[in-house]
Amino acid sequence: MEAANSAAARIAARPLFIALDGVTDPQNLGAVIRSAAAFGANGVILPERRSASVNAAAWKVSAGAAAHMPVARVVNLTKALEGLKERGYYVVGLDGGGDKLVGETGFESDPLVVVLGSEGSGLGRLVRETCDAIAGIPISSSVESLNASVAAGISLYAVSNARRKAAAE
Repeated sequence: MEAANSAAARIAARPLFIALDGVTDPQNLGAVIRSAAAFGANGVILPERRSASVNAAAWKVSAGAAAHMPVARVVNLTKALEGLKERGYYVVGLDGGGDKLVGETGFESDPLVVVLGSEGSGLGRLVRETCDAIAGIPISSSVESLNASVAAGISLYAVSNARRKAAAE
């Protein structure tokens, strides 16, 4: 039991946030909140503008996770990410053309923010430039991209899995 408590303490010492850049569909937001709660994220970060709100649709899709998952609205997402970097966080953007695999960036054991862009536009230029790494999820060439909430769930699982493996070592 002591080993499990020690591993849990190491995991808790490594905060994980998910930030959404331009995701405007409240159902996607609700699903992201649900995945964030399922994989132990500490919160969701949203820009005040050009972003979905935690409305009735998002709340319903979150299946209750919106009741206990902190959601921070920020005026400027780029500045918020820069502030987190100054506090020791690493910022990993998710993009189909990422040069690393999500969950294998080398930052999984550190305080981390995973940033997802909108399905249509991806990450904004300034947000992308703020990222320490750009990661991708390998998918079949017969599909152009994943739904934002699906990509969030896969990413959060990959980070959670990498953290569990690191804690067991």
